[in-house]
Amino acid sequence: MSNNTRGQGVDSAHKFEWPSSPVIYLTVDYECDYGTALTENSYGALEETPWLASLIEELEIPLTCFVQTRVFDERPEQVEQLRSASSPVTFHPHSHSHRPRDETDIGNEISKATAAYEDFFGRSPVGYRFPNGNVRSTDYELLAENGYKFDASVFPSWRPGHFDNTNAPTRPQFFTDYDLLEIPFTVYSDRIRIPTALSYCRLLGRPFTELLARRPPPVVIFNIHMHDLVNPPAFNELSPLYRGIYSRNPDGKSLLTRVLKRLQRRGYEFRQLDDLHESFRKYEAKS
Repeated sequence: MSNNTRGQGVDSAHKFEWPSSPVIYLTVDYECDYGTALTENSYGALEETPWLASLIEELEIPLTCFVQTRVFDERPEQVEQLRSASSPVTFHPHSHSHRPRDETDIGNEISKATAAYEDFFGRSPVGYRFPNGNVRSTDYELLAENGYKFDASVFPSWRPGHFDNTNAPTRPQFFTDYDLLEIPFTVYSDRIRIPTALSYCRLLGRPFTELLARRPPPVVIFNIHMHDLVNPPAFNELSPLYRGIYSRNPDGKSLLTRVLKRLQRRGYEFRQLDDLHESFRKYEAKS
C-alpha cells in the first residue's frame, strides 16, 4: 500500500456499505487544465461549463462539484453558470493552488481553500478532495480541524508514479478519531480496479466503456474533469507522454453523454455525494 493510504486510522475505522439499489454519483473536478501535469495553471476547459450545465439539465441529473478554490478569482462567471443550473449542484473544495503535493504546505492549502469557499458561498464546506487522490493519514486531522465531515479522494487502484492503493478498501470508511467519512472513488470491481471515470473511458476506449455501460457495478461514482470533455489550448503545453494520453478518444462530450444516457436507461438513480454522506450521518445517529 502506498504512503497515500498507509495507516489511515485503521484501528479506529469501520466500513460503511454502499446503497443497495443501482445508483450513480456524477462528480466533476472543476480545476485548472490537466491538473498538476502543467507547471502553470490555465483554465481554458472551464469555457465548456455552459455545455455541462445544459447536459445535466437535459438529463435532469444532479452533480457534485469539487472546485479548485482559486477558480473563484480566475473564472467566477463560470462557477456562477454551474451554480445557477436548474439541476442541483453542490460544491466542495478541491484544493486552492492545485500544486503538486511535494511543493505544497497541506495545512495552509486546506486553510486557504476553506476560507476562499466561505468567502464565495457564505457558508462552511462539508467535503474535500485532494488533487491526484493524494490524501495521507495526517491529512484527516487537518480536515477535521477545519470542520470537514467527509473526504472523497482515495482511488483504490494503481496509477504509476502517483499511488498503489490496490489493497485499499473499495467501500466508504468512517474514521472515528476525526468524525470523518472517506468516500473512495469507485472502481469497476474488486478484481478489475479501473476507476469509473471519463478519463479512463477516453484512455482505454471502447472495451472499457462498453463493459462499464453494459455491465456496470451497482454503485458508480462517475468522475470527470473539464479537460476530459475537450482538449483546451493548454494541450500543446503538455509533455509528449500526456499529449499521447489525451489524444485518445478526444470527443469527451459525446462519450460522456452516451455513458450517462445508457446508465439512465438501465434504471440507475442519480444522486449527489452529499446524499450518501447525509445517509451515513442518519445511520450513525440511530446506531
